[in-house]
Amino acid sequence: MEYTDRYKAFCKRMSIYRKLMDYDQAKMAVRVGMTTPEYSNREAGRSMVSGIDLRKFSDSGADIDKMLVDVDEKPCRYEISSEIETFGEESKKEYVRGVVSEHILYMCEKKIADFSDETVKYIRLLKSIDKDSTKDSMLKCIRDVNGITDQQVISDNLGISRFKYSKIENNKELPDAMVLIRLYDLYGYVPSMYLNLYDVRGRLLDYIFDSMSQKDQEIIMNFINNLKEFV
Repeated sequence: MEYTDRYKAFCKRMSIYRKLMDYDQAKMAVRVGMTTPEYSNREAGRSMVSGIDLRKFSDSGADIDKMLVDVDEKPCRYEISSEIETFGEESKKEYVRGVVSEHILYMCEKKIADFSDETVKYIRLLKSIDKDSTKDSMLKCIRDVNGITDQQVISDNLGISRFKYSKIENNKELPDAMVLIRLYDLYGYVPSMYLNLYDVRGRLLDYIFDSMSQKDQEIIMNFINNLKEFV
């Protein structure tokens, strides 16, 4: 895969991030679990930054979306996530996420014209995530949302082999930095959504909730509170 101007800009932001931390390359390499030559080659664009590398950067405190595609973190109150956390056991929280997701989607579908294009994208992605056939793979959701049945279509757009694409789609390999940049350019979802850094469905619920009217937000919160009597 050839290096693009977008990838070179990412490498520049990687260097800026390191300097803002007041680290030399040796110290930064230690922080992200690399040797100094390994880190130096990645920052200079001589070696591809892998998905595993990006997760290490995230663990070190880096904003992966800002670093990769120069997008600031979306303001969010995380109210739904906070409420779901109060249910304790993970099995209960997962059940509540599913029920709340169904309820929010039902409410949004009736008022879809009231939402911004960005929020509509989140609604469509959430709807796809809730399907059994696509819920375990962000890229399967991308194909579902865009009506793409053939993996070859996306692999060609990404400039990678179908074999490599299939491994990424089936969660056998993390996408590297160049693939993530191209995915963002093609479909508009931030890179962190593809790296298993957080629960994507939970994040979408928070984003969509923040875009709903105050009245609808109150309905959702009352719905969650009522669930506490039964779950």
